[in-house]
Amino acid sequence: MYKNIILAILLIFMAACSKPKPDIQPSWYTNVPSDYKLFYAVASADSVEKAKKIAIVKMRKSLSMQVNSRFENKNNTFLVDKNLHEQVKHYNIEISNRLSLNRVKVEKTQTFKGKKLVLISIPRINLFNKLKIISDVKFHRAQEADKRALNKTAIERFMALESAVKELATLVSLAEYKDFLISTYSCEDEFTFLIKLKNEYDELKNSINFYILTDVNSRIFYSSIKSAIEAKGLSVKNEISSKNSYKLLITSKTKEEKEYMFNKSRTLVKFITFDSEKNKLKFRQHTFIGKSRKNFKEAKYQAANNLKYKIKRLGIFDFIGFKR
Repeated sequence: MYKNIILAILLIFMAACSKPKPDIQPSWYTNVPSDYKLFYAVASADSVEKAKKIAIVKMRKSLSMQVNSRFENKNNTFLVDKNLHEQVKHYNIEISNRLSLNRVKVEKTQTFKGKKLVLISIPRINLFNKLKIISDVKFHRAQEADKRALNKTAIERFMALESAVKELATLVSLAEYKDFLISTYSCEDEFTFLIKLKNEYDELKNSINFYILTDVNSRIFYSSIKSAIEAKGLSVKNEISSKNSYKLLITSKTKEEKEYMFNKSRTLVKFITFDSEKNKLKFRQHTFIGKSRKNFKEAKYQAANNLKYKIKRLGIFDFIGFKR
């Protein structure tokens, strides 16, 4: 009896040992590693090469998601402006998609249920250095724009800062990427400068306004000028309301003549800008020509359209005499 019990236990033990071990995913696949030197990603596919390509796509997505989460998880000044926040999130994705990942290395592979599992890595310093080259160039341009704005009129400061603010979302995104990739790096100085830049730009945008005066012959050009100024985020008022107000005087002379089968309208338009103290700041003039088979009035409307196209080409500030 005792021998039979021992034999049964021995048979059960041998049967258990002979069973194949369950096929389980490796821990490095279920819990992707994380450290300060390397950035990792995992994937599975029919072959190691396919799995590597999928892992690279996942790596890009993981980069942008983790950088985005840093903006969500801390009190960041740039989150106050929802439009800017959306732009930053967009650039976070764009940067991760454009990053060169040519130094990706396959760290581990394993077969699981007929699929090849891979773990890939890339040095964080490699990504940091690539982004720093881009960031340094753009950040230097923003600093130069800030310098150009010193000791200038409000509109000239606005113009100088405008070019830097156009890059603001990209600069914020790049700074946060660098901070994320290298634990010893801090983007606080960059953020402090960019916040100052944005605050000054917003303050100028909210305080600058134009008071537009035209003679009778120039009324047809008023709406295009007004729209172009407002498109910059500035206001047009019927008064000089602050020290950052400007008066724009528009005068013109039109010459009408027949040219073959066309009615031709040639208008010389003059733009003079004054500051709030009535000092003359800028002067510029343009000639616009319009033609019509119908009448001279229609020809002048064509000339007004040509003015609109020239504003788009030059920009409203250059158009009225403010050079960058």
